[in-house]
Amino acid sequence: MKHLFLIGMLFSGVAVAGSEFDFDYNDKNDMRGAYSMCATTGFTQGDCPKVYQKCWQPPMIYRKKHKTKTYCVDPPKFGVSDSDKDRYLDEGAKRAEKINGE
Repeated sequence: MKHLFLIGMLFSGVAVAGSEFDFDYNDKNDMRGAYSMCATTGFTQGDCPKVYQKCWQPPMIYRKKHKTKTYCVDPPKFGVSDSDKDRYLDEGAKRAEKINGE
């Protein structure tokens, strides 16, 4: 659950152009993480409405048994080192400070 919270902090903040923390709308794993976090807010905050919209467009959708489904609802698969986790926490803290104006 902590990982989902951290990812949410990363996705809900102001995006920094070209940052490694910006997700790719064409990457299934990035979209799964974004979808999981945005689901907690009902897709109402930040880029969450765009995430929901992109999750139901190609390349995130597929047909199965005559129904349209999305890859976004599958659980994300994150495998990162401890140093990566520390960088993510630092970036999340920086973005939270920027949002709060501190």
